[in-house]
Amino acid sequence: MPHDRVPPEPAPRGHRAPTRARRRALPRWLPPALLALAVALALLLGFRRPLADWLWPQTRAQALRAQAAQALAQGRLSAADGSGARELYEAALAMEPDRNEAREGLTRVAQAALARARTAIAAGHFDRAHRDLALAQALAAPQAQTDAVASVLRQREAARAGIAQLLQRAAAARAGQRLDGAEDAALPLYQRVLALEPGRVEALEGREDALADLLQQARQALVRGELAVAAALVAAARGYDPGHGDLPAAEAALARTLEQARQQAEGERRRGRLEQAAAGYRALLAIDANDVAARQGLEQVGVAWAHRAERLAADFRFAAAAAALEQARALAPRDAAVAAAARHVVRARQASARLGSP
Repeated sequence: MPHDRVPPEPAPRGHRAPTRARRRALPRWLPPALLALAVALALLLGFRRPLADWLWPQTRAQALRAQAAQALAQGRLSAADGSGARELYEAALAMEPDRNEAREGLTRVAQAALARARTAIAAGHFDRAHRDLALAQALAAPQAQTDAVASVLRQREAARAGIAQLLQRAAAARAGQRLDGAEDAALPLYQRVLALEPGRVEALEGREDALADLLQQARQALVRGELAVAAALVAAARGYDPGHGDLPAAEAALARTLEQARQQAEGERRRGRLEQAAAGYRALLAIDANDVAARQGLEQVGVAWAHRAERLAADFRFAAAAAALEQARALAPRDAAVAAAARHVVRARQASARLGSP
């Protein structure tokens, strides 16, 4: 039996069927996605150069090498702001350590520095020559080449300084026994010559003889008992040439004399000659401020002064006791014996007052 078609129910009044445009409405999440895409595009545009350097380091290294070659052609071998050929080649080498282009560029920079140093020497610009030579040495230029340039530089500086004149002045100063202590003395003049020409035979021999004379003066000062003068002369000789042949004997003689002075000061302290003992210890400390034994001996002298102040106060000799206590405080201010002596002097004064002693 055939089915009858059921007619659709009429839509309620006031209700509209959805249109095709409304069925194709955009999803709710699409506007935020568009915003995020726009932000990503802006970041990509802003950081395209760092990203390119990170993704394609070969391109950046190639650009650095090109900049370095241009700086080298312009004579900007090195610059503190990083724009010099050396710095640019080193940056490219750090990015591509396995490639040789940057190393070859640094070699060219070293050769350019040597060439410029030779030109500066010829023009008499010795400070500039020193800077370029140092750059070539820092870039590991062949040592034979750098040594040759350094030798020429020293010779030209020596010629300008007047080596012969310096040697004559040094010889005259040595003849007058003006060996050290002033710029125009013999030893400082010989040092100036050797700084310019380290192998100059006249300067080496002259310094040797002048040092022998200086150490002879030190031995004479020891005989006179001038320990500080002798120690200063020996120290000066050591500073000029620690390998001088006469130096070990002079140092041994000085050490023996200092030990004798230390024993003498100790004997003076034990015999109660405190002024002489203090003077001896002070002389040792003037030579070597780090002499522990001399410092301890001086403190022991201070304690002896404190004990003497107690004995003087016991005899009611308060003026002498105060003077002795002052010496003790000057030599051993933190020693307990000095504080005890001060209290003893106070009690003695109080006892004297009670007894009515003059």
